[in-house]
Amino acid sequence: MVEAFDPNADDFSQVISACYSKLTKSEKRIANYLRKNQEESAFLSASELAERLYLSEATLVRFARTLGYNSYPAMRTVLQESFRRRVTHSARLRGKLDDLRDSGDIFERLVVSEMDYMTQALETVSRDSLDQAVDLLVASKRVFVFGLGPSITLVDLLEIRLNRFGRQVIPLTTAGREFLEPLLLMTEQDLLFVICFFDVSPALQLLLDYANEVHCPVIMLTDTLGSIIGEKANVVLSAKRGPVSEFHSLVVPMTIINALLLALASQNQEEVIAHLDKLDHFRQHLKKIS
Repeated sequence: MVEAFDPNADDFSQVISACYSKLTKSEKRIANYLRKNQEESAFLSASELAERLYLSEATLVRFARTLGYNSYPAMRTVLQESFRRRVTHSARLRGKLDDLRDSGDIFERLVVSEMDYMTQALETVSRDSLDQAVDLLVASKRVFVFGLGPSITLVDLLEIRLNRFGRQVIPLTTAGREFLEPLLLMTEQDLLFVICFFDVSPALQLLLDYANEVHCPVIMLTDTLGSIIGEKANVVLSAKRGPVSEFHSLVVPMTIINALLLALASQNQEEVIAHLDKLDHFRQHLKKIS
């Protein structure tokens, strides 16, 4: 069997080529699709891929075992690892810059690209999921917000705005031991807002498992991870940021967050206005004494 987490596993295309002759007709359809669409397929669940190929999930499971994997998730993990080795941060940036230079005007091309992502969001962002997320925010007084890397910007946005609305926010922006102690405070009365893209880290796994253990509701803002770990969240908000191999945009996830904040303010208008008035009072008082 091929080890799912073996960093030295062969390139996935080579694995398929080595087994191709013994595949059935349906399995060859799967193999051909995966070879041509490795980037996207690495983040699809068995049911999603089966639906696209008009096959049964059982056929996908048999295909994975024919290749030498214990299960479809084990095969998908190797697909993801293979993809991540090929697509580095520098490669994404280099590809984005090359694409923008071809158009001659980086600013104009970037604006058009961001507008495309926003237009797609009108179709891909579930309004029902947004409403459910707002209900969870309304019901909570304390919110744990998790995000690493570039997502820290989004964590900061939520922390500032929610604090002004009268919510206590506990930011979780590290993956080391220091992020463990705040978890001791988490209860079913709180809310966990997870911002996660592309990678399922051990810290994220631990955080979601513990939130489920203490029955703390979870909102997940993600692009490719909904089908992988979305079952651990009460609400999954899909924030498409462009192809996985490109330099990613934060415009769509930031817009989703702003929409949640405005909806929360609308439902709790009196409370929110009271806190903002108090903040303005503090600012005026500070001006007088400074």
